[in-house]
Amino acid sequence: MSLVVEILSTGDELLTGQVVDTNSAWLMDRLWDLGVMVRRKTLVGDDRQDLLAALAETTGRADLVVMSGGLGPTEDDLTAECAAAAMGVPLEEDAASLQAIRRRFEKLGRTMTPNNAKQARFPRGAIIIPNRFGTAPGFRVVLGRAELFCLPGVPNEYRGICEQVVLPGVAARVGAPPAARLVKLFGIPESHADHAMRPIMDAAENAGVRFGYRAHWPEIHVKWTVPGEDAESRAERILAEVRRVFGDAIFGEGKQDLAQLVVERLVARGERLALAESCTGGLLSQLVTSVPGASAAFDVGVVAYANTVKTAILGVPAELLTAHGAVSEPVARAMAEGARLRGRATWGIGITGVAGPSGGTPEKPVGTVHMAIAGPQGTQPWERRFPGDRERIRKIAAHDALNQLRLLIR
Repeated sequence: MSLVVEILSTGDELLTGQVVDTNSAWLMDRLWDLGVMVRRKTLVGDDRQDLLAALAETTGRADLVVMSGGLGPTEDDLTAECAAAAMGVPLEEDAASLQAIRRRFEKLGRTMTPNNAKQARFPRGAIIIPNRFGTAPGFRVVLGRAELFCLPGVPNEYRGICEQVVLPGVAARVGAPPAARLVKLFGIPESHADHAMRPIMDAAENAGVRFGYRAHWPEIHVKWTVPGEDAESRAERILAEVRRVFGDAIFGEGKQDLAQLVVERLVARGERLALAESCTGGLLSQLVTSVPGASAAFDVGVVAYANTVKTAILGVPAELLTAHGAVSEPVARAMAEGARLRGRATWGIGITGVAGPSGGTPEKPVGTVHMAIAGPQGTQPWERRFPGDRERIRKIAAHDALNQLRLLIR
C-alpha cells in the first residue's frame, strides 16, 4: 500500500544551526528500507502559532506524521500543549508516567524539580509511549487524517522509540518490505556515480526499482529497493552489475564502515598498524580507534606536527626536512617507515600536507597532501591536491589514507 509519511521537526536550536537535525535523516533512511519515501519534512521553531499551523498542514496531508522535540520540562517545550489545542482537548496528567519520571530521577541520584511534572501531561485520549531511554514519554494521537507520533528530540530516545513502536507499525501497514541493497563508494563524485549507474537504472528489467544516492561525504552511498515476489533475486542481480561497474571503488556494502572493514581485515590477517600524522592531527587515528576492538590491530598513532618531533620520535632525517620541506614525498615516506619501525607494526602510514587556509605556495598550494604506506613489500607514496577548506582537506586525507590501506590488504 502507499503510505504518505511526513516528518515534523521542532526547536529553535535547529533553526539557528546550533543543533543539526540528524533524527530526520536517520528515520528517512530506515523508512526507505521499508519501501516508504518520506513525502515532506517540515521544520519549525518553538512558536505556538507556527506549531499549530504545521500540525494542521502535515496532519491534513499525511497518513502518518512523526514529530520530534518539544517534550521537555521548560517553557518553550510546547508539543503536548499544541497537539491538545489542535485536537480541541485538554491536557491531563498521567499518574504512571509521573511515577516513572520520579523513579528515573531517583535512580540517577538527582532531585526532580516541579517543572518535570509537565512531561507527564498529555492530550486527553493520547496513547502514551513509555521512554526507557530518557525522561520524557512520547505519545500517539489521531489528528486530521493522520496518525501523529510525538517523540523526544534527543537522538537516542527518538531512535529507540522509533525502533520499538514507529517502524514496526509502518512495517505492519505496508506489508512485506522490498529487497534493499546499499553500496558505499570512495573516490567517485556523486555526478560520476549517477552517470555510471544510468544504464542500470534505465534498463527495462529494472522498471519499478527505486534507486537513490546519499552524499555521506567523503563517501557516496548508492541504494536501491526492489518490490515484488522475486525481489531478492532481482536485487542481487543489480548488485552484481553495480560491482562490475564500480569495482574497487566499492569499499563496503550494507552497514559496513570503512574503518571497521580495515580493522577487521587487519585482525583476520594477524597484522598491526601504526600511524604518523601531521596535517590530519590525529583524525586517522580517531577513525581507526572508533572501531570497537581496534586494539587487536592498532598500537600507536603519533601526531608529529613540528619538524623536531618528526625527527625525534619518528626518526625523519633532519637533512630530509631541510632539503625537501615537511610537505613532500620523502618526508611522508620517512614518517610511514618510522611509524612502522617504532610501532613494530606490519603497516605504517604517514600523512603530511598543507591544510590551510595559509601556508600554501605556488609549488605546494593549500590542499597539497603527501601520504605513504610502508609495508612488507616496501613503501608506496602518493600525492593529492584536495579542494575545500581546512576541515574538508584534513577529513578527506584521513579517509583517503585508510582507503589506500584497504586496497593493499583486500
